[in-house]
Amino acid sequence: MAKADTTLKAAAPSGTKESKGIIGYFKKECGKFSKGKFLLLLMIPGVVYFAIFHYWPFYGLLAAFKDYKPKMGILGSPWADQYGFAEFIRFFTIPDVWNYIWNTIALSILHIIWLFPFAIILALFINELRSQKFKKVVQTISYLPHFVSVAAICGMLTLFLQSQETVGSDLANEGIINQILIKLGAGHGIDFLSHANWFRTIYIASDVWASIGWSAIIYIAALSAVDQELYEAATIDGASRIQKMWHISVQLIRPTIVILLIMQIGKIMSLGADKALLLQRPETYTKSQILSTYIYNQGLTQGELSFSTAVGLFNSIINVILVIGANFISRKLTDTGLF
Repeated sequence: MAKADTTLKAAAPSGTKESKGIIGYFKKECGKFSKGKFLLLLMIPGVVYFAIFHYWPFYGLLAAFKDYKPKMGILGSPWADQYGFAEFIRFFTIPDVWNYIWNTIALSILHIIWLFPFAIILALFINELRSQKFKKVVQTISYLPHFVSVAAICGMLTLFLQSQETVGSDLANEGIINQILIKLGAGHGIDFLSHANWFRTIYIASDVWASIGWSAIIYIAALSAVDQELYEAATIDGASRIQKMWHISVQLIRPTIVILLIMQIGKIMSLGADKALLLQRPETYTKSQILSTYIYNQGLTQGELSFSTAVGLFNSIINVILVIGANFISRKLTDTGLF
């Protein structure tokens, strides 16, 4: 009996200690939350934004597999077919679908080829400026075009590049570019926006002008964290400015470059429709019709929500595959990646 009492007494403190330990753990965690409650409050707008605009729309993806009827809603609408892939099959049977895909990929790749390296070069040269005031002025001027709306940019392009394409036409009816061409000896101006072969050049050139300064900001921020003693040591060793830029600046911001490149590759199929729509002409459809403009036309103009959702889902899946593939290759080659 005495032995049993001893066992019970030994067990009782153990249980009490365990319960105190659990209660103490929760008290400790609640204390952490109470200390950071104001930081948590600051997180609420971001969490709400992502919940509404990034997670709730997943519900709408069901429309890609259904024959959507507005009166019946997404859940009430019947499935497109036995397996729900009718809209995807229809997409791949469209005669010009591969042309739309190629136009999207071509513009995205050209965007990366031209904008990505030029943003790095701009950041490197801005970092080399000695005067802080002049550096701020250059940086401000370079990223101001980013705040010009796409509609305003397309309006400017229309004014600059318009032409009647007639010999001896009034210069007042020609855009600035064509006025220069005519004064240099060209017989007449060129209506650049009505020629399919000029579409990609105009699109990418205006994109570089509008985005290069803004894209360089991240690299400038990364360069500001580089230890200046490294440059001083390289100067003592007789390195030129170009050598310091290549062997110090570029090498130290390489992880940033790789991560941003992976993110750009993940956007190849997600080219925005706004600029392409505003610059489109019937004569340029062979080069200007991309997947996003096609989704816009089918989804909003034609009211085919199921079809446009299926095409958008296809784009997203390809982008995810591209990000995973680019990240895998980057991990193998540079030991740097998003995940």
